[in-house]
Amino acid sequence: MKFNIKKTIIVSVYITVGLWIAYTFLQTKETDKIIFSIGAGTKEIRCIKTLIERFEAENPAIKVTLNVLPAPTDQQHHYYLTTLGSKTGDIDVMRIDTIWVAEFASACWLESLDSFINSEERGSFIPIIEKNNVLRNKLYAIPWNANTGILYYRKDLLDTYNLNPPETWEELIDICTKITAHESVFGYLWQGKQYEGLVCNFIEFIGSSKGGIIDDQGRLIVNSVQNKMALDLMHDLIWKYRISPPNTHSELMEESSRHLFQQGKGLFLRNWTYVWELCQEDPSMKNKVGVSQLPRFFDGKPASVYGGWHLAINAYSRNKKQAWQFIEFLTSPKAQKELAMNLSWAPTRHVLYNDPELIQKLPFLPIVGMALKNVRIRPNLPYYQWLSDVLQKYINKVIANQMRSEEALITIHKELEGIRNEFAED
Repeated sequence: MKFNIKKTIIVSVYITVGLWIAYTFLQTKETDKIIFSIGAGTKEIRCIKTLIERFEAENPAIKVTLNVLPAPTDQQHHYYLTTLGSKTGDIDVMRIDTIWVAEFASACWLESLDSFINSEERGSFIPIIEKNNVLRNKLYAIPWNANTGILYYRKDLLDTYNLNPPETWEELIDICTKITAHESVFGYLWQGKQYEGLVCNFIEFIGSSKGGIIDDQGRLIVNSVQNKMALDLMHDLIWKYRISPPNTHSELMEESSRHLFQQGKGLFLRNWTYVWELCQEDPSMKNKVGVSQLPRFFDGKPASVYGGWHLAINAYSRNKKQAWQFIEFLTSPKAQKELAMNLSWAPTRHVLYNDPELIQKLPFLPIVGMALKNVRIRPNLPYYQWLSDVLQKYINKVIANQMRSEEALITIHKELEGIRNEFAED
């Protein structure tokens, strides 16, 4: 047989090209591995791992590794300040708190998402995407699970006394006074300890009285008659009407107030959406709990603060395209419905608020939908954390009976003005 060197070379080239194609398209490359950083509880992580497995099955060229952070948000925040501040590319996708978006984006730690998502797709999300996640006309995060403050109440006790859920703060006080005179329960449980949760409650109180902190023109409006009325009410719930626990200012946070409520020691509870599922899983509380919007002042509207979580891409990620594919998957209606069904997360896609199966599973969903129409966001500023520290300090002094509301609001205005001027100079 005659050896044909030309044919041999051609065959070798075909084999080499074939092997290169197989190597390129069939193997999972190093650049196709993404790291998802998230702080969450055990049940949440278990559900998210199931979603990751499905994503990897649908996208075999991408491998997702979970970087699980501690659940407390202040620890997560510190981790991101340290990690992102070092400009590392080790994180690709991260779940971040709503109040971190402006801070991280202004530090150039987040990738702009404008090239990944079109206007039609953006419009399928709740309006918070435009209110909270845009800085200097650029989009930096996608809302993943919505969270708003809502009012839980002991439906069985209200039924016993033939009373309806309150629409105003005055009605809430009247109901609490009537029932607590005969029942061994606190009237109203809320978060008053000096931490971020207190700021959320404050914004809801002042929002329901037509008050605010910074207006649409960027002017400080914290020292107002409306805010004084709301802050006085927060104080009086503890010290005048005595329907909130005396340790509200020193002990009550989300979980401590929830535990009191689930132990049957509270008539009303202000908390987030996650509490619903926990009450339904508790045999002593199942079918005894109702949900409604938070009360308002007589001439105001119910106001709930937004406290959701968002997905963003690290600006220093080497796998931005794959990271976006993962975010698209996690925020899809199908994935969000699964998270809502299993974790009681309120979705961020409009369409899911009309899903009959979801509404049956989560009867609070229409309440959240209504709350989102008048939702309040904390000031969308890069230096929000500094503002929050000031608000926490002086609001807590008022409800601890250590400072009058007038003095507190004057001091808050002065210190917030100083912070704003300092950052403006920078």
